[in-house]
Amino acid sequence: MATLMTPFTIRNLLIAVSAILFTGLLYCLHKVVPVLGNHIQHIEFVVISIMMMMSLVVMLFWSLSGVFWGLLSFLVTMIFLYRYLLGFNPYYYSVLIMAFFFSSSIGYYISRKISLSNQKHTVSKEKIQEDVNLILNHKENRGAEVSAMGEKIVSLLKLKNIADQLSLSLTEESIIEIVSKETLNIFKDKVRILFFEYDKEREELKLNHALKTERRNAFAMKNGGIFERWVLKNMKSLLVRDIKEDFRFSVSGEETKDDTVSLMIKPLVVENNVLGILRVDSLVADDFNQHELRILDIIGELTAVALENARLYNQTEELAIKDSLTGLYVHRYFMERLEEEVKRALLGGRRFVLLMLDIDNFKEFNDKYGHVSGDVILRKIGRVLSSKAAAGDVVARYGGEEFAFLSLGSDKESGKKLAEEIRDKIESSVVTIRREQCKVTVSVGIAAFPDDAKQKEDIIGEADKCLYRAKSEGKNRVCSK
Repeated sequence: MATLMTPFTIRNLLIAVSAILFTGLLYCLHKVVPVLGNHIQHIEFVVISIMMMMSLVVMLFWSLSGVFWGLLSFLVTMIFLYRYLLGFNPYYYSVLIMAFFFSSSIGYYISRKISLSNQKHTVSKEKIQEDVNLILNHKENRGAEVSAMGEKIVSLLKLKNIADQLSLSLTEESIIEIVSKETLNIFKDKVRILFFEYDKEREELKLNHALKTERRNAFAMKNGGIFERWVLKNMKSLLVRDIKEDFRFSVSGEETKDDTVSLMIKPLVVENNVLGILRVDSLVADDFNQHELRILDIIGELTAVALENARLYNQTEELAIKDSLTGLYVHRYFMERLEEEVKRALLGGRRFVLLMLDIDNFKEFNDKYGHVSGDVILRKIGRVLSSKAAAGDVVARYGGEEFAFLSLGSDKESGKKLAEEIRDKIESSVVTIRREQCKVTVSVGIAAFPDDAKQKEDIIGEADKCLYRAKSEGKNRVCSK
């Protein structure tokens, strides 16, 4: 491979050649010329030739090595030539001296030019290097900005994904689950996601949902700690880079047992109403920055709006499916649920019991005491039925003074027992109307699935028949097939 000849290499090579020539010429003067003097008549011409060559070498020393080496070579040359110069014709002597001074002057001039050129080259090189460093720094900064922009774009896409999922969620449970999962996905390893729900009546927080990586411990403070109370009091987001170094907080008690080192907390607020708190914490100090806090703020805002929308939707749905007077489900919703439960029972081999209730002599109450008094009785019975309903049971105002009670998982015997308890509780409950204590009774018809019927219309028909028989047999009683 060919070696690249740089100016520095060429200069060193010329200096070496000049030194060799200088040494060789001095050797010739000291050794060769005396020998030749015995054989050549006009030896002075040889000496003059050597001296002229030496003047060129001295000029090279001045040019290549600077003032010191140029002057040193000049003096050495003069010392060696002194003996020969004394024997020369004065004319030759003057010409040689002028030649040495002339060559030294030229060498010095060239040396100064080279020195100035080197200085300019050094300044130019430093300027170029400075420009290169500025370009590299600019490139590095632009690269960092591009990388940061890429991370921001990824974060925004993840936020868009959260917003899309929340727009399709209409229950608080699904919203909290989506937010916790996606927030953990955004902030990755070492973090823990905590979702606190705010109880307005008790004015306290309650841990609703927690999601963590395997490296994290479970959160023990179910009602939150000092950081949650600070956020709740100040109603603004909190970023703590190191809980032991933050002068705002004095960590003690249960807080010291937790493995949190840094954290971010966002209050979930809609129109000055606190819905809850979203917390992200980490095992590592300085694991979060202002950019990540802004991301959490956006997630919190999306979550707060989604929760409020879900609550409004649930309220609207309840208004649509519940009777405003009794708080029980309306006839339409009851029929839809009954059809669903029939299908589930057929597929899963399950049982349920349908109770149809009718208030005895309700028309007489209305005629005697007015419709307002009738409303009091309807509400009273609604409360009794709700108190007897187990998880999953469906209680509805079937129409007028008639009610329907769908007891899931019950057979006919347990249905009869439940019906008797309801009938007895209603009979023993005294209703005060116009300062007059009145007793209200109900008649109950029972139909069991699949013993009495296996279709929606059939089971309603069987329960109605039993209710009619209870009415015809004297009211205030329970009848079944």
